[in-house]
This record gives sequence, structure tokens and C-alpha cells, in this order.
Amino acid sequence: MQTEFPKGLKTFRLIPYEVQDPVTNMAIDEALLDLHIQGKCPPTLRFYGWDPAAVSFGYSQKVSDRVKSRLKELGLGMVRRPTGGRAVLHQGELTYSYIGSAGSKSVQQDYKEICRAFIIGLEKLGVKVELGRADSGYRSHEDCFEATTLADLHHNGLKLVGSAQLRRKDSLLQHGSVILDQEQDAMAYALGLGSFSRTAENQEHSESQTAIASKRHACLKDLVDVDRTSLEEAIGFGFGKVFDCTFSVYDLTFEEWQVVDSLKSDPEKYRV
Repeated sequence: MQTEFPKGLKTFRLIPYEVQDPVTNMAIDEALLDLHIQGKCPPTLRFYGWDPAAVSFGYSQKVSDRVKSRLKELGLGMVRRPTGGRAVLHQGELTYSYIGSAGSKSVQQDYKEICRAFIIGLEKLGVKVELGRADSGYRSHEDCFEATTLADLHHNGLKLVGSAQLRRKDSLLQHGSVILDQEQDAMAYALGLGSFSRTAENQEHSESQTAIASKRHACLKDLVDVDRTSLEEAIGFGFGKVFDCTFSVYDLTFEEWQVVDSLKSDPEKYRV
């Protein structure tokens, strides 16, 4: 039987980086949220990657047949997140999730607290970021990194971290993407936006389109010499400062995998 963790305990859990398929990644995040609500999972910070590389779409985001066909053609996975927001390309980035108790009745305030952990962690690496501002046109974009919200972190006006949140009862799941070295036109190419292609005969046109897209997002590796492990350590440092916690490191338990498998048993749950 799983140990029950009292709310407010200052030992958080860290699940080390691992790579899973898109559906499994979403099921793990949601399983941990459900178990936290039941008092069976402590506040948890998780880092992960994707195989295959994939595009995740917000819970209520509409996705055209054209885009679905495009992603299949490119061999990219696709999955629907339990959180809101717009499409995110999980390639050349680090994905994180945080599951814990809602610190306040304000979604905005909880976003700020979690984002503050990233601000402190990235500052430790020598990168200054700040909270984004609400963009009234956010929902008109397919691509998460083309618009800003109060949950985003920017470096000199370019988005570096994008996040989305789900709240159930007195608990929350926030997960998001930290751009490491993603090509500036990778998402546009994946979604088939614009008229450019990467064929040799259209190389000159492609390069001009890449130049236009050069301000889409910031890349951490353009700003500082850092590897994934150092980034994870810095984020963990930020969480420790903000939440006054230490971490216990361990993987998913057998019981947690059972909940994951139960969520995955519904073929429609994360289908785009």
C-alpha cells in the first residue's frame, strides 16, 4: 500500500528524467495529480522527454485534419494534454511537471509562485527571465510559443518557458516546456504553417523564412553553456528556495503505474 503524505510536508519528491511515449507522459502527470488529491503522492517535480518527438495540444484546442496528417507524415507523435493552452513541440526542449496542493484560490498567484522557482533557478545559471503578460489574442494562435500568458517566462521579450495548469479540488498540475535548442522554424514546419519547405531546391526560400521566424522563441543554449542535468539541478534549486523544501528522489511505484495503465486504457482520453 502506498504511504500517505500529509499536506504541507516539506519533503517533496523528484522523479528523475526519463523518456516516455506521448500518451504515457500525459497519463503519468494525471495519475500523480489524482493520487495527490487522495493523499497518496507528495508534492512532486518531474522531468521528462518524448519518444517519438511530439506535439501536445491543449485540452480544448481544435486540431484540423490537415495538421494531423502533417504530423503523421513527419513521423511526429501527437497527444492531448489534460491542461489547456496551445500546441507545444516537444523536441529540443525539457518538459517538466509539478503536482502539489494549490497554494491559494488564485490560479494566477499559483502560476507566479511556481514560475518564481524557474526565475531563481535560471538566474543561478546566469539567465534573467521575467513573467509574461496576458495576450488577448492567445487563442487565435495554434502555436503556444507565438503568444504570451501570465504563466510564461521570457528573456528579453522572447519566450523561453511556456506552462499550463490544471486544478482539481485543492490540488494542481502544472507542466510546461523549457526550450533548449529547438530550431526557430521547427514548429511552423511541423504544423505546415507558411509556404516554405526544406527541400534543396527551396533552400534559399527556407533560409529567408527562418530569418523571419528568428524571433519566435529564446533558446537556453544560445544564452548559456548548460546541459540538461545542470538545468534540472537549477530548477530543483529554485523550487527548494520558493517552497522551502528538500527532495526525495525515486521513480514511479507499482501502484502508480497501475493508475497510469488505467488512464491509458481509455483510447479516447488523450487522443487528438
